[in-house]
Amino acid sequence: MKSVKEFLSSFLLITSWLIFAIGIYLFVIVLIAPSYAFIPFYKAAGAGLVCFYLSKKLNKKTKVN
Repeated sequence: MKSVKEFLSSFLLITSWLIFAIGIYLFVIVLIAPSYAFIPFYKAAGAGLVCFYLSKKLNKKTKVN
C-alpha cells in the first residue's frame, strides 16, 4: 500500500509540473510572443506604404495633360 501511495504522489507531482509548464507555455504564446510580430509587421507595412507613395508619385509624373 505504501508503494501505491509513493507512486501516486510522484505521479501527481510530475503531472502538476507538466500542467504548470503547459500553462506557462500558453501564457508565452498568447501574451508575449505576439509582441515579437510587431517589428516585422511595421517593416512590411512601412515598405508597402513607401512603394505605394512612390507609385503614386511616379504615376503623377508620367501623366500627360
